[in-house]
Amino acid sequence: MGTFDTHRSGNTSRVLRRAVIPLIALTLVLGVLAPTSGAAPKPAPTGKPADTKKSLAAAEQQLKDLVHKINREQQQLDELQAKLHAAEADLNQSAAAIDAAQSQQGILEGKAQAIRQAYDDTRARYQQVRNQLNARARQAYEEGPAAEFTFLLGSQNLNDLSDRVEFIGRLAQEDATLAADVQNQSNALAARRSDLQDLLNQQAQTITALNDQENILDAKFNAQQQLVDEQTTLVNSLSADRAKAAELVAKYKKQLKAQELAAARAATHGGPTVGGGPGPLFVCPVDQPRAYSDSFGAPRYAGGYHPHAGNDILAPEGTPIRATFDGVATADPNGLGGNAVIVTGSQGWTYNAHLVRYGTLGHVTTGTIIGYVGNTGDAAGGPTHDHFEWHPNVLPANPYRSVYGYTVIDGSAIDPYPYLNEVC
Repeated sequence: MGTFDTHRSGNTSRVLRRAVIPLIALTLVLGVLAPTSGAAPKPAPTGKPADTKKSLAAAEQQLKDLVHKINREQQQLDELQAKLHAAEADLNQSAAAIDAAQSQQGILEGKAQAIRQAYDDTRARYQQVRNQLNARARQAYEEGPAAEFTFLLGSQNLNDLSDRVEFIGRLAQEDATLAADVQNQSNALAARRSDLQDLLNQQAQTITALNDQENILDAKFNAQQQLVDEQTTLVNSLSADRAKAAELVAKYKKQLKAQELAAARAATHGGPTVGGGPGPLFVCPVDQPRAYSDSFGAPRYAGGYHPHAGNDILAPEGTPIRATFDGVATADPNGLGGNAVIVTGSQGWTYNAHLVRYGTLGHVTTGTIIGYVGNTGDAAGGPTHDHFEWHPNVLPANPYRSVYGYTVIDGSAIDPYPYLNEVC
């Protein structure tokens, strides 16, 4: 089902080594059955003894050749799997870097929104004060320079004159205050504009860094895909060799004793196992090549601020997304998640978002392809990935705490990171 799971490589190595040892034992048994050099051939009561000896000798040589070939292929597979593990660790570091860049972008966007609001408030206050000052200037112009002199001449007595002089002084002071307030608001507006420009420059740098990380990740995906292809070829070759050995042993099983036959069958039995996690997830949601990190609780601002309720599994567009357990798959398209699928099983439900297209819906079994990796919804234009959430029916007593300090989000989502590590 899907590509060969590199995280089962330990099992594969043990199976193949178990296969090689009985094969060697079988060759020794065949060597015992074959006549030693210099021994006189014993007459057989029936059949053709010479032909039987030749057949057994040929079987022994073929098995020896297969043993050597399997050993060589096993060594190559071990080396390749070591490279794959190193590549996966490198990919996960790149995924973590992209998560960090996206989180930083979200934080900057939140700050930008606050500064824009402050800028708008300051601009409104500036316009209000400016309008008041313009009104005072217009009034002074319309009344002319003699207005104040006429106002003073209209005094009835000295007390009245004093009051009118004080009134004119207050008007002058208010004008001066208005002028100073206009200047202050203008300076504040310039400061807000400068802060906003600095923040926009930081956002531009973050976007550039994010694009660089995405390009690096794409290159790493291509390199890992080549390793996966090589691994698949080796696994197929090993399987073919085991089949040849099985066919060879079956051909001569009538000449072997019961215990030798059992050893021969054991030598050619088994193979790599894909998936088979301990639960609640039984297979990785996304096929290789893939990369992910613990982004549960990271700040996100699309559609308003909210903590990230899952882990992003980055992979090339079109990579299969699989049901992690038996259940019912239902399409759940929405503005944020784009094309999304919910799979409901006996222990809870998973949410997969940003699919480029859907796969099988309705009743599904573990490993069924329910969709394909994309970047629909609010992920448009960003790296292609599967936004994966895990919502158990019963929350664990001590749920895993993410690097962002979250254990439960939205009342039911817990960090899927430790469960992904068991199957991916």
